[in-house]
Amino acid sequence: MIRKRLAAGIRAAVLAAVLGAVMGGTAMAAGMAENDRDLVTGPGAQNQTEEREQTGTFDVNRFVLPEEARVLVVVEGTGASACNAYAFERGENGWELRMQTGGYLGLNGMSNHRTEGDKTTPIGVFQMNTPFGQDAPLEGFPANYIKVDETYIWSQDSNRLVRDLSASGEQVGTAGYAEHYDYVIDAGYNRNAVPKAGSALFLHCIGQGKTYTSGCVSIPKEEMAKVMRLYGTYGDGACYIAQAPAGTFELIYDTYGANNGLSPEGDFGV
Repeated sequence: MIRKRLAAGIRAAVLAAVLGAVMGGTAMAAGMAENDRDLVTGPGAQNQTEEREQTGTFDVNRFVLPEEARVLVVVEGTGASACNAYAFERGENGWELRMQTGGYLGLNGMSNHRTEGDKTTPIGVFQMNTPFGQDAPLEGFPANYIKVDETYIWSQDSNRLVRDLSASGEQVGTAGYAEHYDYVIDAGYNRNAVPKAGSALFLHCIGQGKTYTSGCVSIPKEEMAKVMRLYGTYGDGACYIAQAPAGTFELIYDTYGANNGLSPEGDFGV
């Protein structure tokens, strides 16, 4: 009787060990898969099972840009303040993907009727300009990159970077913009400084703990450095940015330079 009970106990122990190993392996595999998804998507991604090489809801070859265009950043709003961002470089074989990441938009999403202070990211296609930042430039950054300090203002009146503390606007070199403005490129919206349409709308780094902006587009610092190097490769006049909600790029493919440098007209459903 004792021998039977001992045998039964051994069988139960073996079965428990086997089940434990199987369940542990399953949990470990699930944990690894979950971590892999996190690595692929980053902030702002819609679906954690999407592949790294997906190309969004746009056709990069359909954007109508000047002949000198060599870099195109595409910002695709994916709902609320989330977005996906892509950087392309144009070479002999056409547009090639160089960077893809999740990021953040304005607190109130995207708009083609932006007004000063409404915390929306403007829709449209614009020429990027004025590379600057609080951090020192890295190798490959634009030759005209400006390392800003507290004397620099992004002027609300001219929508330009000036070194004039009497100007009204963002004091971009101050501690309040640390992390966010480590590296910055102006998106080029409202280059004609139309009053009350908005200014200081940049592509810049994500600040710690911030899941939205006041209207800019923010991406991880290491990805921002990649865009900055692409800008540095070709210089002023060669870098563009296209911004629209997912599924609406049909409305902006041929709108570069339209509407006095503001957003194009149209119903974007936002």
